Amino acid sequence: VLKAVQDGRLSLDEDVNKYLVTWKVPSSDATAKQPVTLRSLLSHTSGTDDGFGFPGYDPETAVPTLTQILNGEKPSNVGQVLVKRQPLTTFKYSGGGITLVQLLMTDVLKRPFPELMHATVLTPIGMTRSAYEQPLSAARDKNAARGHDRGGSARAVKWHVYPELAAAGLWTTAGDLARFGIELQKSLQGRSNRVLSRAMANEMATPVGVGPFAIGMQIAKMGEGWYLSHGGSNWGFQCLL
Repeated sequence: VLKAVQDGRLSLDEDVNKYLVTWKVPSSDATAKQPVTLRSLLSHTSGTDDGFGFPGYDPETAVPTLTQILNGEKPSNVGQVLVKRQPLTTFKYSGGGITLVQLLMTDVLKRPFPELMHATVLTPIGMTRSAYEQPLSAARDKNAARGHDRGGSARAVKWHVYPELAAAGLWTTAGDLARFGIELQKSLQGRSNRVLSRAMANEMATPVGVGPFAIGMQIAKMGEGWYLSHGGSNWGFQCLL
């Protein structure tokens, strides 16, 4: 998203309905004074109140479109994504809000999300063992871990399918995820601009004033230093960067 902002294709502070084509944020009392923006969506302060995680879909079942997910329509297995609070006033983590960002990106940039992510992020950083493949291809599945529950028992199927690519759809390795962290740190120091300039990378390390998130990354002070982090919890998988 920030690469598109850097290229002049998007603004962090415009009403997202300016960009959305296939779905619109409904007008409400919550958005009367402050519209939903990319800044609020990416910092989880947009007021979206989905109140659920994404459980994913068994590989043998039907998978919904993004608009069906946002509307809470079958075969979606989650509820509707609604804006219930004025944006930029409170924090609540929202996978539904990130799914809305995914739709906005494809509406504006006119490219499939996996292709977009490969071209703008994964390939420039050198994340060669990562992909937004849902379902996972047979070739990549040979190198994929199997999902387990919290007690350590293997799940009934190896993994679930996630059409919510931006929120839950990245297959990666510890090494590739580290490459992302290293590139972000170098960009913040002005030592690399393979994806973002130093000024744009700073958006990922600057709190929006509400909650623990900057743009896309959680930020906290520990001791004398500031730390960026992001967790992940899918069906059978856990991660922390």
